[in-house]
Amino acid sequence: MEARMYIERWWGEYIGGTDDTCTLIDYLVNREFEIEIPVEINVKNMLQDFQLTNAREIKDFRQTKDIYFSNDNGHRQDIGCAINFLMDVTAIIVECQKNEKVRLVDLDGGNLDKNAVISLKVEKEDLALLRGILEDFVHHPLRYDLAEFCSEDDMREIAKHCKEIIAELNM
Repeated sequence: MEARMYIERWWGEYIGGTDDTCTLIDYLVNREFEIEIPVEINVKNMLQDFQLTNAREIKDFRQTKDIYFSNDNGHRQDIGCAINFLMDVTAIIVECQKNEKVRLVDLDGGNLDKNAVISLKVEKEDLALLRGILEDFVHHPLRYDLAEFCSEDDMREIAKHCKEIIAELNM
């Protein structure tokens, strides 16, 4: 029987199913892997690679500005909605807290031909930042730029999923 992701109940539409998810997976797959040995990725470094730092205030994440990473070829890959990216990262953290690792092929719906496994390492301050951003989204979903692309009902459903993800985070 194939292993299932703990986060599968949320993963696949707005969380884990956006263009920003593809950009995140491109970032994650852009490293050296050994079969079935998880590559540890520090969330602090990931946030820095996407031009995100703790110096920003939580409300600054409501509108997306200059969030991108440059791959090894120097090609810039932009994030369209910061909250999409941050929801995905937080969900993957939950997966790694529950199962210690995640296969990238599971995150991308089975399309990836590389059998890469990652584990996200997150420090308390970064976890607190992500939690704070998701909590702000839960309380003010319509203030985020994602609301330009989603109905009010969808935004409230996404906020409900974020609340569930927050409840699963080990602080």
